[in-house]
Parts: sequence; C-alpha cells; structure tokens
Amino acid sequence: MTVQSQLPNLATIKERQQKAWSTGHYGKVGAKLVLMGELVCEAVDLRPGQRVLDVACGNGNTALAAARRYGEVVGVDYVPELLQEGRERARAEGLEVDFREGDAEDLPFADASFDVVLSTLGTMFAPNQEKVAEELLRVLKSGARSGWPTGRRIALSGKCSRA
Repeated sequence: MTVQSQLPNLATIKERQQKAWSTGHYGKVGAKLVLMGELVCEAVDLRPGQRVLDVACGNGNTALAAARRYGEVVGVDYVPELLQEGRERARAEGLEVDFREGDAEDLPFADASFDVVLSTLGTMFAPNQEKVAEELLRVLKSGARSGWPTGRRIALSGKCSRA
C-alpha cells in the first residue's frame, strides 16, 4: 500500500483568506489593536527619516504608528478595503503613508529597499510562511531591523546580514 501525500493548494487558500478578510469588519477589530503597532515601533527604535515597510498592514495600525515617528512609510496588504480604511485614517491624522496592494509572499519592492520591516498580525496568516520570511529579508537592507509581536513580547530580528 502506498500513501501519497497531497500538498495544499496555497493559491486557493490565499484566495479564500482574501475573500474572508474583505467581507468582514476586520478594520473595527484592527482599530482595537492600535497599541500593538505603537509597541512594535518602539521596540525597533524607529527613527525619523527611515524607510519603513509594514507588511500585511490591514487598516494601518503599525504603518500609522511609524508615520507618527516621521518615517517614510509604505503599508502593503492584499485586501483593498482595509487599505482604503488605512488611507482614511492617515488622512484624518494628517499623516503620510503610501498604502499599496500587494502580497506578503511576493512583495512588489526591489531588494534591500527598506531600513525597517514590520508586521503585526497579518503575516502569520500567509499560507507559505517560508516564502514570507524570504520576502521580508529580501526587501530589508543589510544591517537593518525588523520586528513583529509574539505573545507578550516583540520579536526582533536584530541586524540583518546577507550571506
């Protein structure tokens, strides 16, 4: 008897997730997590003028926190409705954030584009975690920092070095 394992279709999973995130009221839930974005930015010691990427940014909590610290901020997510909420929040606060549609597993940026790469909760939902990790490192400049919450702590990658 042979057992054949079948790998999940990651594209189908991602499509279903995107649809679910688009149809719920996740922006309202995300707005209750504002402190998490602030803590991530504090943990990485964000500085004015740094080029910052918030991956799977949702409605922008961490991107907005980075913009409050005068970073040059880009937020990327694959749910247009959440990005629009982020744009409205930025406008209401008078903050500049470049919200773009994109996938954490295939970031639309050149290698070594950012001084800091952040994510709060969104990247943990990506079906292909290995690909997300590769992408986060790819767009991060050598010697740069990244951070994301894990339970009660903020995980910091420390300084990034390329092999």
